[in-house]
Amino acid sequence: MTAILHSFIEPWTAQELHVFWPILLQGALVSVTLGLIGCFLVVRGMSLLGDALSHAVLPGIVIGFLLGDSLHSPWILIGASAVGLGAAVLVQAVQEHSRVKEDASLGIVFTTLFALGVVMINQFASGTDLDPGCVLYGNIEYLVVPPNPWPFILPMAVIATLVIVGLIISYRRLLLCTFDPGLAVSLGISASLVHYGLMSALSVATVASFESVGAILAVALLVMPGATARLWTDRMPIMLLLAVAHALLSTVLGYWISSPLGPLRAFEGTNAAGAICTAGFGLFMLSWLLTPAGVVLRLVSRIRLQRTIAVENVLKTIDELGTRAGVAGAVPVPAESVLRDLNVSPRRFQRALRSGTDRGWVRGDAANLFLTESGAARSSRLRRAHDLWEQYLKDQVGLPADHVHDAAEWIEHHLHDDAIESIDQTLGKSKT
Repeated sequence: MTAILHSFIEPWTAQELHVFWPILLQGALVSVTLGLIGCFLVVRGMSLLGDALSHAVLPGIVIGFLLGDSLHSPWILIGASAVGLGAAVLVQAVQEHSRVKEDASLGIVFTTLFALGVVMINQFASGTDLDPGCVLYGNIEYLVVPPNPWPFILPMAVIATLVIVGLIISYRRLLLCTFDPGLAVSLGISASLVHYGLMSALSVATVASFESVGAILAVALLVMPGATARLWTDRMPIMLLLAVAHALLSTVLGYWISSPLGPLRAFEGTNAAGAICTAGFGLFMLSWLLTPAGVVLRLVSRIRLQRTIAVENVLKTIDELGTRAGVAGAVPVPAESVLRDLNVSPRRFQRALRSGTDRGWVRGDAANLFLTESGAARSSRLRRAHDLWEQYLKDQVGLPADHVHDAAEWIEHHLHDDAIESIDQTLGKSKT
C-alpha cells in the first residue's frame, strides 16, 4: 500500500515539478485556448470545420518556416493564419457556388491542403527540425530540455491571453451569431465577419500549439472540452467554465500518466500530449455516463419505469379480477388468477409483487392478494388515464374503437396528473 501511495505522490514532489513544470504550464495554455474556441465550434455544429482547419494550415506553417528559418518565427503565424482563412473562404465559396455540399467541400479543400503541406515538408524541409511527426503529434515533453523554456511558452501565453480577451470583448456578438445569425444581421452585426474572426483565432491558436501537441492532437483538445461541457449544461457561460476545468484537469492527469515517475511506468516514454488527450477522453466518457442525461441515469430511470409499470399492471389486474367477481378491491383475489391474467413469468410476477408490497399498494399472502387503499387509488387513476386516452384517440384523432386499446395500455403509465386533467378538460370542451 505504501508503494502504491508513493507512486501517486512522487510525480508531484518539488524536485519533479521543478523539472516538468513547463509541460504542465504549456499543456494548460494549449488546452484552455483550444477548449474555449472549441466551445463555440461544438455549439455551432462546426467541429468538423475545426478539425479540417487544424490540418489545412500546414502549408502556411511550412511557408512561414522557410521564410523565417525557425519554428518560432512570426512568419509561421502569419502564413498559417492566411492559409487557414483562405481555406475557410474557399470552402464557403465552393459550397455556395456549386452543387457540392459543406461536408464534401471540407473533404476536398482541407485534405488537399494537408497533403500539399506534407509534400512541402518532404521536399523543402526534410533535413530540418520541421518533420511530419512533430506536426502530427507534437513534442511538448522537449520543453524540459532547454535551460530557459520561457521563449517557447511565451507565444502560447500571449495567444491564450488574446483569445480570452477577444472572447470577453466579442462574447455577445459571438453568442448572437452562434444561436441566431438572422437576428444578428438584423441588428447590424456581420455574421460573416464574426465567423472569419473565429476561424482566424482558431488558425493562430492551432499554429501556436502544433509544436506542443501537433495537428491531430490539437483536434482532440479543440473538441473534447466543449463536447464534455455540453453534456453538463445548456448555458454558454457555464459551458465555457466547464471547458476550462476539463482542459486543466486533463492536463494534470495527462502529466500524471506520462511522468517517468508516475504510477504507469510501463508507459514510460509516452508522448505527453497524447496522454493529455487520453485523459481528456476519459473525462468525456465519465461525463457521458454520469451526467443527468447520461447513460447510467437513463438506464436507471428506464429500469425504475419498467418496475413501476410491472407493479401497476399487477394493481390493475387485481382490481379488474375483483370487479369481474363483483367484489371490492379490499376482498382477496387468488394470486394464481392474477399471474395467469398477466401472462408473465412467475419470477417477474413475484418481483413486481414484492415491489408493490414495499410501496404499500398490495397486501396478502402466497395464495390471495388484495389492494390497500392507496393501491386502489393508484389503480383507479390508471383506469381513468386509460379510458380518457382511448376516448381522446377516438374523438380527437379519429381512430376506430378497435385500434385504441393497445395505445392506451401503454400511455396510461406515462401520463402525469396534469396531463390527465388537461385531456379531461379537452374532451369536456369538445362535447359542449
